[in-house]
Parts: sequence; structure tokens; C-alpha cells
Amino acid sequence: MTFQDYLRTLADRAISSIPAGEAEDIYVISFFIDDERDDPRQPTLTIGYNTEAQFRRSIADASDEAEARWNYAFWLQNELTVIGDLTRDADGAAARRQWITELGLWYDDECTQPEDWMTTVGPTAALIEANFNQACVQLARDLHNDGVIKSAIGKPVPVILHELEYYEAIARRTEAANPPGLADDFAAWVRTG
Repeated sequence: MTFQDYLRTLADRAISSIPAGEAEDIYVISFFIDDERDDPRQPTLTIGYNTEAQFRRSIADASDEAEARWNYAFWLQNELTVIGDLTRDADGAAARRQWITELGLWYDDECTQPEDWMTTVGPTAALIEANFNQACVQLARDLHNDGVIKSAIGKPVPVILHELEYYEAIARRTEAANPPGLADDFAAWVRTG
């Protein structure tokens, strides 16, 4: 099984597990991308969602409604699955390492000396990040195109590919991951924030 197939299998399972009673209130799916232990060789994907009810509860704590709607800090922080986590998804972590190795990007710990960072590790880490982000963009596209999201939630909702910080590349990746127009409100918020 390829790493992309592994991502798809776990994402399908996670999104299909959303309780029907909660699904109708969901307006966004979260693809939170983070490096476990701050190690660029260990990117993880946490899939979750937010609801209109949570959005309404958060308005009073946010600077405005757009922040309450789009800033992950105000969301439910639920975890339908965490793909690639060394502890919770050891198979995914192994598949991710194999994938990075097959891309020719794996490096050993002895390459992480400060003098190696600028010449070797930094550029390699950036390539790992770019490939993982692209795999997540493709995953979101596939989930939309194959009707997985619409089937589980009852309507198309944007998949937001994000980190804890928001910047232009987050907006671009999110736009690329969704059907045209579906993530426009999020992208506009990122660009004006």
C-alpha cells in the first residue's frame, strides 16, 4: 500500500465515523499538519472538524466572527484520527518513513548538527514538508471528488489544511484542496488577517 493509499484509508474511516447527528452542524473539516517532536521527518495529519454550535459559542471570545469561524484555536480540537503519530499510528509512522525514504529525502540524526542544517537538513526538511503538504492537498481533493465528504456530512464543506499559524501558503493549499469557491471565505480571512 502506498503512503497516499494509507492516508486515504484512514481519512475515509475517520470522516465516515462522524455521527449523523453531529454531521449536519459541521461547516469545516480540519487537516491540521504538524511535525511530531518538531522533527521535519515526522509530519502528522490530524483530521477533525468544527460545528456551527462551536462557532457561535466562540464568538464572544474572538476578536470578530471571522476569527471565531476560521481560527483553529476556537474550534472543537477533536481528533477523528492522527495519521503518522509514532505512538497512536505506528503503522502510519512506518509507512511515512518508507515514503520519505523512497523520495530520497530521509536523513539520519548525525546529519542534524548545526553546521549541517543550512546545507543539508534545512533544504531536505523543506522538501519533505512540500511533499507531505501536497499529499494532503491530493487527499482532500480525492475525498471531495469521490463524494466521501458529502456522503458523511450531507453537503460539501471546505477542508482547511493548516498549522497553528496562518499565512499565504496555507490559503493557497486550502484553495487547491477544495472545489473552486468552497474555501474562499477562509482564504479571504487569512489574506486580510
